[in-house]
Amino acid sequence: MDASRHLQRARELLERGRPELAESALSDAIDAAVLAEDLVALTRVRMALGSLLVEQQREEEAMAFLQAVVRTEIADGSVDAEVKAAAQLLRRIRGIPE
Repeated sequence: MDASRHLQRARELLERGRPELAESALSDAIDAAVLAEDLVALTRVRMALGSLLVEQQREEEAMAFLQAVVRTEIADGSVDAEVKAAAQLLRRIRGIPE
């Protein structure tokens, strides 16, 4: 299964109130994106997982994923929204006003 399918499955699981299974699906999505060498998918999945962890009040775990997103640079701008959202979440975790 490719990363986008794992990501879609994670979203469906979240809608059904199953965050622990969604987290597992996102972990599988990361593995698939790395295997496919798909930096865009990897960045989007890291953002999704970081956001999920923040929602679960697991900020320390989320920080590594969010920092990886912020460090991602893709010239065509395909992950600019994720980079901006990750930066906002990191500021919120650190208590820095927007």
